[in-house]
Amino acid sequence: MINLSYQAFQQEFNTLIGDEWTCLFDLNHQKLNLKNRNTATKKFKTIIESVFKLSHSKGFQAMTLRDLSQESGISMGGLYKYFATKTQIAEMIHAAMVHMAETCLKIKEYRHQDPVFELNELLARHIYISERLKKWFYFVFMECKSLDKELLETIIASELSMEKIIFQHITHANEKGLCTCTNPDFVAAMLKVMLQEWYLKSWKYQQKNINADQYVANLLLSAKKLLAVSGS
Repeated sequence: MINLSYQAFQQEFNTLIGDEWTCLFDLNHQKLNLKNRNTATKKFKTIIESVFKLSHSKGFQAMTLRDLSQESGISMGGLYKYFATKTQIAEMIHAAMVHMAETCLKIKEYRHQDPVFELNELLARHIYISERLKKWFYFVFMECKSLDKELLETIIASELSMEKIIFQHITHANEKGLCTCTNPDFVAAMLKVMLQEWYLKSWKYQQKNINADQYVANLLLSAKKLLAVSGS
């Protein structure tokens, strides 16, 4: 089993990323010509949190920039310093979410010395990053797919990429004799659904008082059975 908790992950996130709003500034300040980091990060926080609130209450498609201006308390002219269209807002949110997720998932560090352990860590980290960025994940999954076709294709590619990485870990574990999974394609798809379950239906687990660490523990037990890990 992995030795990682949500509390430890939070500390790691703060070390690697700083916070969500600093990440948005770092990714966008040059093309938007933003000079003052402190002011810009505060504005990003206000704008994006207002987007999430309006998206939840009336839907992102129905939200107008005037709605966003009223909710955020930022003038229309002030908003245009950070984006030109609603699609650009969605693109910025998705790009920042992917950047933060890739940084924290540490996929490029895996060398398949123990693909079962690495898969467990990947699954746990995904739950923890989606817990930290729950509103971001929910927004991208529920709202962005109804927008620009190019953005939709990018989001679908991101989802398929995670499923492919899970599949590769399973096949490497099979090759090393660490498990005897007979249907890695199906199991990879099932595990991806279980990852999405956490941020799409968080209300269900809140009602049951199941936190991120408890969900991870049960997820890894399920993965062990689905993979038919040797010795289990």
